[in-house]
Amino acid sequence: MATNAALGRKVQEGGSTTSSASHSLEAKRTSITILVLGDEGVGKSSLISTFVSRHFSEVVPGIMTRVRLPPDPENSCITTIVDSQGGDGALMSAVATMSVTGGGTMAGGGPIGTLEGMGAATGQTILGTPSNAEMNILPSLRSFSTSANPSGMGGIENVDSIILIYDLDRDETFFRLENHWLPLIERCYNGNLPVIVAGNKMDLFLPSSTAGVTDEQVLARSRQQIVSLMQRFRFIRQCIKCSAKNLLRVDEVFLKAQQAVLYPFTPLYDLDLGRLSEDCQRAFTRIFRMYDRDHDGLLSHTELDRFQNETFHVPVYERDLTGWKKVVARNNPNEEVVRDGKFTVAGFLAIFDVFISQNRLDVPWQALRTFGYDDNLNLHIPDSVYQGPEGASWSLSPSARRFLTDLFHQFDSDHDGVLSLDDIDTIFAILPEPSLPPWHPIRSRELFGQSFSFPKMPTAELPQSESAGDASVLNISQSLSASGITIVSGESFPSVDMSSLDRAHMVSTPLAYLDWMGLWHASAGISPSTTRAELFQLGHVEDGRSVKRRRGKKKSVSPTREMTPDSLLPSREVRILILGSPSSGKTALINCWSQRARDALITKHTKHPETTSTYVRLKRKKTKAGKGDEYETVVVHFVITEVPEAEAESQIKRQRQLSQLLASGGCDLVVLAFDSTNSASLAYAKHLETSLLNEELARVYVATKADQSSRVHDSDRDGNVEQDDDDWHPATVIDEAILHCRDLDLEPPMVTSAVRSIDEGEQTRSEALGHLARCCLEESGFERLRSKPHEERKRREASKRRNRKMIWFGVGVGVAVAVVGYLWTSGSSSGKGAPQGGDRGGSRLGVGWIRSLFSRSESN
Repeated sequence: MATNAALGRKVQEGGSTTSSASHSLEAKRTSITILVLGDEGVGKSSLISTFVSRHFSEVVPGIMTRVRLPPDPENSCITTIVDSQGGDGALMSAVATMSVTGGGTMAGGGPIGTLEGMGAATGQTILGTPSNAEMNILPSLRSFSTSANPSGMGGIENVDSIILIYDLDRDETFFRLENHWLPLIERCYNGNLPVIVAGNKMDLFLPSSTAGVTDEQVLARSRQQIVSLMQRFRFIRQCIKCSAKNLLRVDEVFLKAQQAVLYPFTPLYDLDLGRLSEDCQRAFTRIFRMYDRDHDGLLSHTELDRFQNETFHVPVYERDLTGWKKVVARNNPNEEVVRDGKFTVAGFLAIFDVFISQNRLDVPWQALRTFGYDDNLNLHIPDSVYQGPEGASWSLSPSARRFLTDLFHQFDSDHDGVLSLDDIDTIFAILPEPSLPPWHPIRSRELFGQSFSFPKMPTAELPQSESAGDASVLNISQSLSASGITIVSGESFPSVDMSSLDRAHMVSTPLAYLDWMGLWHASAGISPSTTRAELFQLGHVEDGRSVKRRRGKKKSVSPTREMTPDSLLPSREVRILILGSPSSGKTALINCWSQRARDALITKHTKHPETTSTYVRLKRKKTKAGKGDEYETVVVHFVITEVPEAEAESQIKRQRQLSQLLASGGCDLVVLAFDSTNSASLAYAKHLETSLLNEELARVYVATKADQSSRVHDSDRDGNVEQDDDDWHPATVIDEAILHCRDLDLEPPMVTSAVRSIDEGEQTRSEALGHLARCCLEESGFERLRSKPHEERKRREASKRRNRKMIWFGVGVGVAVAVVGYLWTSGSSSGKGAPQGGDRGGSRLGVGWIRSLFSRSESN
């Protein structure tokens, strides 16, 4: 088919097109060993001799010595060809050993033990039987050796593929393939070793050897026998008819045996289902998304041409695209493979399905390895992704934000500004199983296991473990608020059997745009490197070249979907650490800020730090000359980490972790929560402040349970206590906190109540979050609140020091000018009034250099 050359032209022309990532993957394989098997007299040695010498010889040894071919320029692999005589005897000995030892068929595809004497049947010995653990991991024939037979081949290891030869002129040799050789190979290798079946002596093959049977009937029957053989033994990769005497297709036999190793078939195709494997579909769908620049779910001619150039280094022409559209449409009549003249995901996958059906496995593998997939279709994530670009911070990069925004709008199927459960599943469907978001409990425990905290996610009903009893009941989220945050207690995770959970039951409700971005900000706050790796698996590539190209493309491509208003707003991110005594109400406080009004008071003790996110919209002042004050709306995302009180044996470790986190700038604001009805709770908060925080860290005191306080006046709630009232004495815990904040020149404590927040609603929540934002946002346009001890006094002292320096600098400049002026004027006057003698010369010596300096500057 002429159009098949479009995507595979580079392979036919030769030359490597793989990227540096793929080179690192292919470098793991440096050798390929091909074992040649078959009955006596089928031409095994003749086929090897003809292939190596490019000449057919009537006389060849009974068994060829081991042949080692030089490295191929394209794959850098050394290929070793091993001839055999009585090879089935050695394999049967291995099977017999498995029966005696009870090993059975090897699950991992390797043989039962080490075989000896492939040179002759009389020299076969079994050196030993590996343990069951070794039997389950051996990938290929363990070892062939002829140390017992001096005329043998010597020892080799790791047989990677097999060429099984039969004689086209002797039907019994073909029948022995099905009844003897192939079952034996399947038993020893568990069907995991690729086999190339070669019908030799085609020069002697006479199709119409039976009377009354035409050549066409004989050939049709032969094809049917081969098809039946390949259907029964799925590890057969290809059947080739050849002739060693006429050098007909001899090279193809060994080339296909080599390619069967370099380009494995099993990871790409599911023979039981008759379609691309799930892993292969995920990999090519990810590649599809990477080149879908306008995020319309289609690949245009320009996008496909870019893929073709970067993968195979050749352009794709319009006539090729037209041919491919006809081919994939004809092969997939029940699927939408082309829409509006562009390829859908199904159409893109159908292109590679055609190559696989034509046994052109080199084409899909070349594409996969270019994008970092290994032979098992595992995606290799470069170290540069974990490290991030130079100067990278914890927050999402601008290109990552754009990528996530485009992803949100692309998969918002009903264009209502909300991702449904199916939309979320579709986004993460290209990840390996379990294909779930990084904040999902099934994945987050593994992804963020080495991090300080775990993410919280919106959760629906979870099954209860029988062993956990009533104590393991999780907090169930009934709805997802506008902030998108619900809380799952960390201590209940061990009692949940994650393997029995249905994915749909683990996500409560759909995600709005700010909910979606907030969860990613929370993940980045916990582990920036892990978050970058997750984005890479979703198709995001963080480099300057791709960002520049993306920006240029966006100028010429009009958006295909309407953007949500929230996605057009500028945003800021703030990391908050909440500390406090046990039962101080930290979890309920987070629930209120996250708008979990229905169950804000239903909390459980948590053992591990947990991170959630919420947001608030603030007005930021913009000052323009001649236009007065203008305001813009800014979204502030809060990444809030609750730090529970550690057990006695873990307190020192938790203290050290917190100290390291705070010293490394791991948060922008520390919230010191205390129970307004318990003075010991405030004392604990003060102790945390003294032992953990330095004066450069922003902090704010938050009083909880204000509805239970015996005295909460309006002045207390607002913190408007007269600063010069020295006779004022605290009457309540809140008063004591106000006095403490006044001594440190901090904002008065923010007084909260979960009960009141439920009644008062969004306004109270927005005011509280706005207060926190103004405590840590230092950019202009936001009213900065006092959150660092004695910050105003330090600012005034620094200003005084700057003014003092400016004064001294001005005095110094003035003195210098006065001295220069004096010398200038004195020199001029002395020059005019002095006689022509030595005094005049002396004055010139005193000020001549000054005059010459000024004269030079004027002449220049």
